[in-house]
Amino acid sequence: MNIFDALNIFYREDTISDFLINCFRNSKEFLIRFLIEANIKVPGDSIFEIKGRVGLGKSIGTPDIVILAKSDSSIHFIIVENKMGAAEGHEQTNRYESEEAKKRFVKKYGIDKEKMDNIEFHFVFLALDTTAKPKNSQFTFLNYDRFLVGEWSLNEETLQVIFRDFQNKLQSFYKPLMEPLNTLQSDIGLEPIQRKICWQSILFAAFSQYPELLLDWGEVGGAGRNNFLFLISKPNWTSEQSYHDVGLAQTFNIHIDTYINMLDTRGSNGVDEIGIRFESFPYTPHSKIDNLNGYQKFKEKKDIFGEKLFKAAKQNGIVAKRKNTKLLVMTIPIHAPTIRDTVQNMIKKVRAIEECIDKVLIDMKSEDLIK
Repeated sequence: MNIFDALNIFYREDTISDFLINCFRNSKEFLIRFLIEANIKVPGDSIFEIKGRVGLGKSIGTPDIVILAKSDSSIHFIIVENKMGAAEGHEQTNRYESEEAKKRFVKKYGIDKEKMDNIEFHFVFLALDTTAKPKNSQFTFLNYDRFLVGEWSLNEETLQVIFRDFQNKLQSFYKPLMEPLNTLQSDIGLEPIQRKICWQSILFAAFSQYPELLLDWGEVGGAGRNNFLFLISKPNWTSEQSYHDVGLAQTFNIHIDTYINMLDTRGSNGVDEIGIRFESFPYTPHSKIDNLNGYQKFKEKKDIFGEKLFKAAKQNGIVAKRKNTKLLVMTIPIHAPTIRDTVQNMIKKVRAIEECIDKVLIDMKSEDLIK
């Protein structure tokens, strides 16, 4: 039996981080191979110090793995954030890459401040999820499938056995994702994270053929649900300036989205409807902007946008349902017997409402309602 199945630890980030730390400590070849995968170069005479969960204080957080490489000529900090399924914490990668975090690393390891000019910081976002994206662009993104390619040499026999089991688990995880449509249709009892990756792959492939569309995705959790969120927007659907610069009433941020419940294993086709949302730019929860000047005007303009869009949709024969929540202005049903048909229907409805949104925005700008 696979060790990771027996102990039920494959998705436990702390446990996998500890395992990798032991691999790094056991074999310099293994460690150097990992650094090469992350495009990190350190001097050949480097001496390594590897630690897990290095606390930097409540305001910064606790990186999963910290690798210190010291040589006569330089000092390198390699900070690894490990994700086995969970999404990035609030501003997590931004906090780790901040100047304050760098100062705390230097102090924590007792390095003279005078040597700051010789210190290089490297950041790695290591994720099981192929769709995960670090918020901070300074992080190098690595998938765990890197461990399935090439030689990963370990010296200790027990670690070799555990690593082979780990590779087998990775192989079992990634193999169904190679044909996402067939995998979803076969309903083979996927993990939520696998369902998410399959849906992201299918929707991204479907909509990336339209270069004018901006695509994004993420996760939204809640009681009894774990939703995959797929967002579609366009450059002209966002105001040129933020509400910090021109006031809340003049800004807008529009996108089309759909939610797919990753915990739903009843064999549904995933997408029941698409929604159109009118948000502030940049997006900020209403609870944090409802006391700002222009908030009521912003809400009024959201309602005007919703009314105009619903009218335009009706004129173009698009079946839609008017909504008036804090963000949502309208929904469009997506009904189809298969996942393939669902995606095709979704493309058709998105392209149709896209034209309506463009026309409404032109209309509202001509009336000086938005900028």
